[in-house]
Amino acid sequence: MRTLVTAALIVLGIVALVAFLATIIGIVLVVLVAIVFAEGIRPLVAELQRRRIPRAAGILIVYIAVLAFIAVMVLLLVQPIVSEASSLARNFPAYQEDFLRWFTGVEQQFHFNVDVAKQVSSVIGAAQNVLFAIGGTIFSIIVDFVLVLVVGFLWLVSSDRLKVFTVDLFPEAHHELIVDIFREMGFRMGGFLRAVAINSLAVGLVVGVACWLMGLPDPVILGIFAGLTAAIPMVGGIVGVIPAVLLGFTISPAYPILVLAVLLVIQLVDANTVVPMVMNRVVSLPALGVVLALLVGGAVQGLIGALLAVPVAAALQVLLVRAAVPAIHHAQGRTDLAYAKAYVPLSDGLKDSAPRTGGRRINPR
Repeated sequence: MRTLVTAALIVLGIVALVAFLATIIGIVLVVLVAIVFAEGIRPLVAELQRRRIPRAAGILIVYIAVLAFIAVMVLLLVQPIVSEASSLARNFPAYQEDFLRWFTGVEQQFHFNVDVAKQVSSVIGAAQNVLFAIGGTIFSIIVDFVLVLVVGFLWLVSSDRLKVFTVDLFPEAHHELIVDIFREMGFRMGGFLRAVAINSLAVGLVVGVACWLMGLPDPVILGIFAGLTAAIPMVGGIVGVIPAVLLGFTISPAYPILVLAVLLVIQLVDANTVVPMVMNRVVSLPALGVVLALLVGGAVQGLIGALLAVPVAAALQVLLVRAAVPAIHHAQGRTDLAYAKAYVPLSDGLKDSAPRTGGRRINPR
């Protein structure tokens, strides 16, 4: 009876916890984004500390640099985007007429019939709805961004004390292992942010050069936009090529097809070379793990869930390999050698300034 009551209480506790988290899921996601952001800039803050700059001042310096970068990007993007959008809207009837004339010739040549005018009208209507939805979410994005900055600042300032408190809850023999787990979780979660930044830079440069070679207007702006949208999981690559494809109509009705083909090749090459290489380097998740994490995160919480899926999965992998697997093996009477090949520790060159264990594997017993 005692066992049944204990099991029932555990199940009720888990259900209550899940229900509580479901009610505050928005806050939880903001906190997770703030932690990933904070861990991503932690090496910069640590470098400033090594130069004898106080931690709080170092965080403020990094924040100012990040905000200045965002401000420069906004200044570079907004005016050309508004100008090109106004020009595109003003000349859209002429572009539409040229496209319909070209498409009619294609229909006659290949003997098929499609009501392309109706399809264009439906696409325009859908685009207008998307623009209205984007405008309605700008305010909430700004509020969440401010919260991320505030929570990230507090995490960088107080996380060390929180880690010390958490480590102290475990037996003293396990302290070194717990410290190393915290260090590696932080490195991998922050490494995801750094990997996304590297990939965005690569995509922006290549797309900008490609747009310049194809003679599109404002290739620098198109490259910056493609680089920024590359940080969005799954759909970012598609969103990033839309402005370039639309500007292709300013050259000829068929030119957007060439632009789309070239930029899709760039996105496919990036997705199959740069992204796996960078992610494996700093996140250490296998390709299957990345894909599954994105699918699960997207199914649970949409775009923001997909954005957080990889760093959360990387942290869970550390917990699984460094703590759960050894504990299971210990319960089975096996040695740690059974899981040694499943865990590849980060090299000394990749570790940040957090406490180290010297690469020594700690026996959880």
